[in-house]
Amino acid sequence: RKVPLTKTSNSKLGREETSLRTNSADAVYSRLGPHLAKLEGSLDDNGNSGLFLFPVNDKRLSTILPSPLDEVAGVFHIKAYIIDDELILSGANLSEEYFSNRVDRYISFVHGGGGVVEFYADLCDILSSYSIKYDGQTVNDSTLLSMFSTKDEEDRKRTLEQSLKQLFYEGNKIMDHVYDRTAPNNVVAHAIPTFQVSNRFFRGRSLPFPSDQEATFSLIRTVVKIDPSASIRLSSAYLNLTRSMLSVLTIFGNRKNLHHIPMDSIIRADEETFGVPYVLTAGLTSHGFAPKGGSRAQITGIIERVKASVPEAFITLVKDAALSITASGGKVLMYERPGWTFHAKGIW
Repeated sequence: RKVPLTKTSNSKLGREETSLRTNSADAVYSRLGPHLAKLEGSLDDNGNSGLFLFPVNDKRLSTILPSPLDEVAGVFHIKAYIIDDELILSGANLSEEYFSNRVDRYISFVHGGGGVVEFYADLCDILSSYSIKYDGQTVNDSTLLSMFSTKDEEDRKRTLEQSLKQLFYEGNKIMDHVYDRTAPNNVVAHAIPTFQVSNRFFRGRSLPFPSDQEATFSLIRTVVKIDPSASIRLSSAYLNLTRSMLSVLTIFGNRKNLHHIPMDSIIRADEETFGVPYVLTAGLTSHGFAPKGGSRAQITGIIERVKASVPEAFITLVKDAALSITASGGKVLMYERPGWTFHAKGIW
């Protein structure tokens, strides 16, 4: 992915800065390279030090489509930062706007987080073992295509699949704590890691453990079963709800959708009123794909025009979702703030 990079150099004339465009791998490596070189071979090097590229995209589409349209072919989306015994799960891509004018979300786990920090450290090691270690050489589409042979890629995916199964299913100590009835009663929350990957990635094979989507749907349904009067609030930067998610959301505030939940599982009185769904998303002004410099920014070229049309396309999706949400008594709200982008995602 092409990104801007500012390089600083010192000369007899003083401090100089030059701007250029390069790919994101080069941009990150230019910053981390000197530090990685010091670490490699030291006592602190566990073999997983370096910059790794996770090949998630559909190779045929990723070589045809420009950024950011290539995301339809697949995208690696995990953002986890671990230092010592602290973990930050974030929405930040570490680009400049994330530290200046973007509204986003994050959660911090400290002192090991009851095993969550170690879990994510193991997850990063597993994903790195599947990935391509980047050595600072220029990466282009043909290079990425030649790094894996078809057989090599399939063998690596089977190893990755087994490693993920071991981590999430067979060796998940976190879930042992969740179900431990002898644990101290001062626990106020449980953090349960989930994982999402397209079935196409593993050649049509489903994950051998519940996906993030399945866990999310189960959580929402359980809430309604336990307390039919509960409301739900969902924040999504891009309101591209699947039909399944929209169906689950409209359980709230809609007695007609009660058939989705077994009646014998509802413990509240039938006459109680249902809560409603509230959805928050980005408006045209604060959309992540809005033209830089505002709506009046000069737009040239086919790719730029396609990018500029993305926010309006999402507004169409928002209007479609609003028909179902408002019919359940809920609301769809759009965040607008000039000069800022909205990227927060979560369910409460």
